[in-house]
Amino acid sequence: MNYPSIEFDRIKEDSPLPKIVRKSFRVPVEDRHNIWVLINDTRYPLQDICLDGIGIMVKDSLAFFVEQPLLSCELNCFDISIKNLNGRIVHVSAALGQDWIYGIQWTGLEKEASDRISTIVCKLKEQLLENDQNSFD
Repeated sequence: MNYPSIEFDRIKEDSPLPKIVRKSFRVPVEDRHNIWVLINDTRYPLQDICLDGIGIMVKDSLAFFVEQPLLSCELNCFDISIKNLNGRIVHVSAALGQDWIYGIQWTGLEKEASDRISTIVCKLKEQLLENDQNSFD
C-alpha cells in the first residue's frame, strides 16, 4: 500500500460559532381567533408560544425587522390577558406562498406575567396532547 494512513484530526474545543439552544418547547397554536397578541394597536394571530416568547403570522414582510423592540404588547388567550409586555423581534422566516413568521422574545418579564404565560403554555400543551391522544382512539 502506497497510500498514507488516515489519521483522525483533533476537534477544536471551542467553536467560534455561537451556541443556539432553545430553552423551552414551542407549543403550536391551533385556535388563532381566541389566541392573539396586540402590537401597536394591531392584532396578530399566534403561530406558536413558549415560556419566553411567541411566533406571530403576518402578511406583510416589512411589518417588523430583526432586533426591533416592541413595547406595551398585550397577549390574549381566551380569558387570560397579559398587558404591558415588552419584547424584541429575534427572527423572521417565510415559506413560499405563506405568511411571514416573526419570532418575538419577551424581555424584562415580571414574575406575575411569567407565571401567567406559563399557565397559558401548560394549558395549550395539555389541549394539544389531549387532541393527539383522542386522534389515536
